Amino acid sequence: MTYLSFLFPPGDRWIFFAWFFLCLISLAVLWSVTEPIHGPYNQLDPGVAKGVFYRQIFWMVIGFVALLIVSRVPLRYLDNIAIPLFLFTVFLLVLILVVGPRIGGARRWLVIGPIHFQPSELAKVTFILVTANILGRAVDEGRGLVAALVSFLVMALPMFLVLREPDLGTSLVFLAIWVGMVFWYGFPGILLLGAGSAVLSAVIMFYSESVAREAWPWGLYVLLILAVLYFVRLSILSKVVLLAINIGFGIGIPFFWDKLQGYQQERILTFFDPSRDAFGSGYQAIQSKVAIGSGGLFGTHYLQGTQKGLAFLPERHTDFIFSVVGEELGFFGAAVLLGLFLIIILRGIDYGAAARRPFGRFVAVGVVTYFTFHVVVNVAITTGLLPVTGLPLPLISYGGSNLLVSSVLLGLLLNVSSRTFEN
Repeated sequence: MTYLSFLFPPGDRWIFFAWFFLCLISLAVLWSVTEPIHGPYNQLDPGVAKGVFYRQIFWMVIGFVALLIVSRVPLRYLDNIAIPLFLFTVFLLVLILVVGPRIGGARRWLVIGPIHFQPSELAKVTFILVTANILGRAVDEGRGLVAALVSFLVMALPMFLVLREPDLGTSLVFLAIWVGMVFWYGFPGILLLGAGSAVLSAVIMFYSESVAREAWPWGLYVLLILAVLYFVRLSILSKVVLLAINIGFGIGIPFFWDKLQGYQQERILTFFDPSRDAFGSGYQAIQSKVAIGSGGLFGTHYLQGTQKGLAFLPERHTDFIFSVVGEELGFFGAAVLLGLFLIIILRGIDYGAAARRPFGRFVAVGVVTYFTFHVVVNVAITTGLLPVTGLPLPLISYGGSNLLVSSVLLGLLLNVSSRTFEN
């Protein structure tokens, strides 16, 4: 009985079983995408090697071991080594820009024999730990705004390095995690409002400049901001700062646009008009929506997805694996999958609110933000609600680095859940 209990990590059983069943779903879907389609099409090559399935099993075993280890390490030890771990991952991110092989036009992997590892994935873990360290100590010492500013500068470092790879989708994960953690910390709401409205201003300016090619949408937005600021109860200085931020981000978007890679620009333009390149950059989004739409309520049945089986759907084992779930298992299967993620997110929020140690509290929130952002963005991309950015679905998409890191993060969440009342 003692040996059997060792195979179960401490902490919340719901979170652990959610991890377990998500891994099983991943294996089932990866087996499907590596199987030739049968029936009237005879047997067609699936286009994805069976080795993908077996390598995922290997990484799941490694991820399980990592989850067990991390779930048992005392949180105070992780708190103490958070800064050295973060600096080590920053070193790896710099190293990869210098010596990393260029694969697919980007430097994202460190190659050690047969293993390809993405340091940017490990950086997500250490960033959560170091930000929890900074904000947790600020709660104890009452340093307030200074800690939030320091954490922002810490976030900007890996974000900039990952952008240089280039990897826009992963770089945005750091920003999302930071926003979630400082919001929980109690960052002034006016500053978060300013950040949100600034992003909206940039999006509307981009639409005005590159899609509509008319100035009035952004001009109308500025007038709306002026009207809102006139009626809300804020100091004159706050109103001026908010207006300046919105105008600054709007005017700055053309300069940011020029810094993007050509394929990134095309993906964004195709998001607004998929038909502009239906057989190029818009092909993935179109075929993904066709696959999900053809699934209906209960799907086309397991192993019988034609979009997947006939290789119409690109990246069906990685970024667009949710489309396979939607096609073969339908709305019901997709709902079960998202329900398992919802268990992790809701239970994680509970432990973030209940944990007595500030460090554990912020670690839980960081993990919840990571999963929320990844799941929402991945599903939005596959359903055509966001431009394609190449963000995997945690624990489901094929990929050793992301699977290992997602397991480690859930190990951290289990760790926090088992030490909720620890001072």
